[in-house]
Amino acid sequence: MDNVEIRVVEDPQAEFYLLSHAVRDAYSFGNKGQNNPPIIGQNVSLGPGVVLGDGVVLEDDVVVGPNTVIYSQSRIGSGTSIDANCTIGGAGIMWVWHQDRKLYLKLLGGVRIGNDCVIGANTSVVRGNAKENTTIEDRVCLAPGCCIGHGCVIEKDAHLANNVTLGGGVRIGPKNFLGSSATILPKVQTEGPDIVLAAGATLTKSVSEEGVYVGNPAKRLKSAAGNLAGIPRRG
Repeated sequence: MDNVEIRVVEDPQAEFYLLSHAVRDAYSFGNKGQNNPPIIGQNVSLGPGVVLGDGVVLEDDVVVGPNTVIYSQSRIGSGTSIDANCTIGGAGIMWVWHQDRKLYLKLLGGVRIGNDCVIGANTSVVRGNAKENTTIEDRVCLAPGCCIGHGCVIEKDAHLANNVTLGGGVRIGPKNFLGSSATILPKVQTEGPDIVLAAGATLTKSVSEEGVYVGNPAKRLKSAAGNLAGIPRRG
């Protein structure tokens, strides 16, 4: 193939991290040197102190609370509300040892948030790595203080309670419920609907069976069917 350089290296991961820093920084504010201003739809409300990166897209009826920062390569779907002091599309921290020092990866992906989502105050959503996006699908609720790692996918109608933390590459199934301060380790998945992770639980392995998971490491306690206190139920 033309214009393709092939390198043989001892440490491909470190080489990839090094190459990421050769990419022009695509995350700028105030249209610095670019003709790429934010795109803002109809009936959008921006609170005081909101900062939008170049090329950010806010679809119709989006509400953004005070002092929230939305980085370049982020798209927010119609009807979504983002409360105060959130960071959408910031850079996460990924590193490897290289010649007795830490070598950091420059994250170059984006964020996609669907329609009619609710993002609580002080929530952080890290952008994806390389060409991947961190994706939050329609009608997801992230309560205040959630931390969403790079490349996560949160499927439709999931609900994350206060201070939930997702490591990088996590996938949350549709209509799942994660209790306050629950933690999911990187690349772990909740596969399928009606999975409940109890408050304070830590999920270390992917699960697919519906039910309530508790503890550290989290284990299935019982079915999620029926009336579970404090958990929104679908009709």
